[in-house]
Amino acid sequence: MVESCIHIANLLYLFSYLGRDMLWLRVLTCGGLVLGLLFFTCQPTPLYGPSVWHVVFLVINGYQIRSLLIQRRQQMLTEEQERLGEAAFHDLSRNELLTLLTHVTYEKPGTLISIRQICEQQLTPDERVLRDLAFAGLSRSELLNLLTRRMWNSLRRGKPGRWSRRRHAGRGRSSADSSREVMSGSATG
Repeated sequence: MVESCIHIANLLYLFSYLGRDMLWLRVLTCGGLVLGLLFFTCQPTPLYGPSVWHVVFLVINGYQIRSLLIQRRQQMLTEEQERLGEAAFHDLSRNELLTLLTHVTYEKPGTLISIRQICEQQLTPDERVLRDLAFAGLSRSELLNLLTRRMWNSLRRGKPGRWSRRRHAGRGRSSADSSREVMSGSATG
């Protein structure tokens, strides 16, 4: 049983290297370290040198996991922001979200047209570099998070009275239509 611990530990290390998410890399590494620690301490003559190093690496990874969890908690959207983002972007694919985020990051929001038209525009060479370096590795939920924050900040920078008037004036439209206009900067007060 103890002999298999080192093999399972190495498999966990292998899976951690194959992943892209830093949190999962560290969690899998900790699992491997625990099994390695078990292997080295349960030998007929315990190997204290590797055991001490495994404990050191466990402490370091435990601290880093805690930091990552705190950071992710701070990056979470509020319920209101989540509802707004889902209403505005629910029908877009990951590639469309990637294109949209690249365009709205590269261009001034007031110069952009509707979300659908932005998604259909070709990226310039500079925009493709931005997409590939900054955004290509993000998951769909991370892209949604960034786009929602971009839209939310555009709303906050506007005049609150203007937004409330528009909300009352546009009662027949869906919230997705209104948020799309705000995101593109096409809504006027």
